[in-house]
Amino acid sequence: MPASVEHITREIQDLYMSDSMPWIVGYSGGKDSTASLQLIWNAISSLPSDRRRFKPVHVISTDTLVENPVIAAWVDVSLKSMNLAATRQGLPIQAHRLTPALEHRFWVNLIGKGYPAPRPKFRWCTDRLKISASTAFIQSLSDQCGEAILVLGQRRGESSARDKVMDTYASSTRERLSRNKDPKLSRVWVYLPIETWSSDDVWEYIISNKNPWGVDNQDLFDIYRGATPDSECPIVVDKSTPSCGDSRFGCYVCTMVTQDKSMHAMIQNDKEKAWMQPILHFRNTYLAVDDRDFRDFRRMNGQLILMNDRLVHGPYSQERRRELLEQLLLTQQQVREAGRAQGFGDIELISLEELDAIRSLWVVEKGEIEDWVPEIYTRVMGVPYPGRELEPMPLERTDLGLLRTAATGWVNSAKTSATESEPLSAARVDELYKMTRSLLAVGFRGLQSRRRSEQLNELENVLKAYAFLDEADALQYARQHLVESGDNPDRGQLKENVDEGQVLDALLEGHSAQKVIPIRSIQVLPNAD
Repeated sequence: MPASVEHITREIQDLYMSDSMPWIVGYSGGKDSTASLQLIWNAISSLPSDRRRFKPVHVISTDTLVENPVIAAWVDVSLKSMNLAATRQGLPIQAHRLTPALEHRFWVNLIGKGYPAPRPKFRWCTDRLKISASTAFIQSLSDQCGEAILVLGQRRGESSARDKVMDTYASSTRERLSRNKDPKLSRVWVYLPIETWSSDDVWEYIISNKNPWGVDNQDLFDIYRGATPDSECPIVVDKSTPSCGDSRFGCYVCTMVTQDKSMHAMIQNDKEKAWMQPILHFRNTYLAVDDRDFRDFRRMNGQLILMNDRLVHGPYSQERRRELLEQLLLTQQQVREAGRAQGFGDIELISLEELDAIRSLWVVEKGEIEDWVPEIYTRVMGVPYPGRELEPMPLERTDLGLLRTAATGWVNSAKTSATESEPLSAARVDELYKMTRSLLAVGFRGLQSRRRSEQLNELENVLKAYAFLDEADALQYARQHLVESGDNPDRGQLKENVDEGQVLDALLEGHSAQKVIPIRSIQVLPNAD
């Protein structure tokens, strides 16, 4: 039986006055978190004036920076309204918009580092985009105050997965509060005020009661109107929390589901939201998880993985990352033009700060000294790149063109067969060019550093990474290595019940055990003489 508003109000007031622990309320902008916060706001407002400021209440909302733009705008307005209303009403409520650290952001990892698009068994995004920011805030506050109470708008009956998550909070050592199962948040209690409510209970409450921080809950209802299964994107505090992709409103880049039904419905049902169509097109066209052909056959450190007698592909290739960046900037331009009349003429899908981070990753860490980011930006945006400058490389684009021409000539002169296919020759040219370019990049960096031993290690890593003529050569080496090492041939293979997603997860986290085949020798192109 659902708890009544009166019962929850008394419960909130009793809990609020029972100790000095600060409260942290998770707010996503959806109906459940709105109802929870509204109950808390009204309960505290109903206390005698001398008790209303008994302890602080922090409202946190994590913006992944790749949220559905309509929802992101709604949340932004709501948070600003909360702070203004709390000040006017004399309440100890403060709203915070949290964002992931630069190195954790989606485009920095996908386009900059080349992480493949997330998938059900390779969910690298949740930790970086959601958990890290909220956990850091909660942990900092609990460390300062000794303990804290985290309020979540979760309800039983939303889904079996959500019920299992809520069961982990059920073993309470304190009435109506449960310990957080995350070891990092061991001093944080969890409170679920509307866990017994149904979806109808939530809507009845927020529509029948005026929003205390001044937004119109009818607008929220209009956002939900005409949509399919009713859910919202939760505040994510651990990996067991259902992905935003399984909820009503999530990240528009989410590939945990086959399609973004909420954005599709918005575009289809409301002509004023048709400006989001380019975003949906980009997501459906360029973020597919069937992306093996767009990824390098090596892991990021150059090592190989063999599974089911083929190499497990690692990060996106340089060519794919360039294409993704160009198409994302084109999408941003299209959305700005289409959304200008609705107030989205300045929408930012990728920030200049992220572009600078991507540029640094490409040039400094990956040795891609072609420095493509400024050129791509200028070509799409029509203006010079406004980001920060990098240390200039002593090679011009024409010099790199000559380097590729030389690589082409060497590969052609070293062909073992007149019938060697063009794609095979092109792949070998690309490998030779990238190896030479990367060696030059390491050498240039060494001119600016006195750490010669580190430079030698970097040069060795480049040679190991580009130790093969092409992918076929790498695959042959991987197969031979298993036999030559005297190991059981099955040792390098993964068990049948382990899929590529789990391997990718292990690769990015650096845990690969026996799945990795180390490169112990270097195979170079045949001598052209």
